[in-house]
Amino acid sequence: MGGDDMRQLRERRGENQTQFAEWLNAQLGRSYTKARISRWESGAERIPQQLVDFLTRHKADERPRSATYLAVANQKGGVGKTATAVNLAYALTEGGARVLLIDCDSQSNATVHVGIGNAAIVALEQQRKTLYYVLRSEEPLTSVIMPTAERGLDLAPAGLSLADADVELAADSTGGLILREKLDEVRHAYDFVVMDCAPNLGLVTANALSAAELVVVPVQTEALALLGVKRLVDTIGRIRRRVNPSLRIAGIIPTMYNDRLTQDRATLQELHESYADQVPVFAPIPRATVYGKAAAAGMITLAGDPKAPGAETFREVARQIRAYAQNRELPHVA
Repeated sequence: MGGDDMRQLRERRGENQTQFAEWLNAQLGRSYTKARISRWESGAERIPQQLVDFLTRHKADERPRSATYLAVANQKGGVGKTATAVNLAYALTEGGARVLLIDCDSQSNATVHVGIGNAAIVALEQQRKTLYYVLRSEEPLTSVIMPTAERGLDLAPAGLSLADADVELAADSTGGLILREKLDEVRHAYDFVVMDCAPNLGLVTANALSAAELVVVPVQTEALALLGVKRLVDTIGRIRRRVNPSLRIAGIIPTMYNDRLTQDRATLQELHESYADQVPVFAPIPRATVYGKAAAAGMITLAGDPKAPGAETFREVARQIRAYAQNRELPHVA
């Protein structure tokens, strides 16, 4: 194995040289640096035989990847959207898949949810290592991707700067398609890409929907919930007609459900009556304090409590998405 082979393997993993060094160190118990990786890839320094043997074995074990792109969207805030995105991303890794979670919300909720604190987000912004700089410059998506504490799950973080992107992208005639182009760089490095959209239908959300193959819609079981769902469905229909004919709704996930409340039961019934013949309406995620506590602690709920209320719903959604990825044809998708 030579320097070009190492570089190609690193790029297939969707990692920059620093991330690749960190992965090698974790695997081999070494302390390689970015500079060392650079010298090996350029041929300036010979690759140690132990490393050659390891990478050769790893290359032989590699299987081809072609990521499925998934957006989690609802223009209404407070519906459990980020909890859905991060727990679904985690559930998708449970089969050994590599998953990229992209935070498409300037509130940085998904970034915080996986353990990146506010001070770290400020530092990432100063280093131009958040999604905004990918959308508004020639920086590749790989330049901002970072590992999380969970095996197989990486993150493209967001910061407050992303709030400016909706206005700035409007001045670009192709401003709604930038993320789709950037995702091409990592398609073969991941099995799934999960995009946590902002609670609006601005141009950053449009970027995610223009890139996605599937949309999961979390809906809080409250009064008037279906009005927001209808608006989102209409938006998805327009994006399908204009720029992304392959976009489909993978299903609706009722959230924050309390079976003891009449309104919650009525809304759940209305969701089934209005949409169950078009798209899957999954079993509801109950209202449970474990989700809020996990978010506050910067943890993914399913990682800390695999049997949390609603965990089986996330796993069922993940199973259906895996089936779509295998066949590129998901039953009942509209």
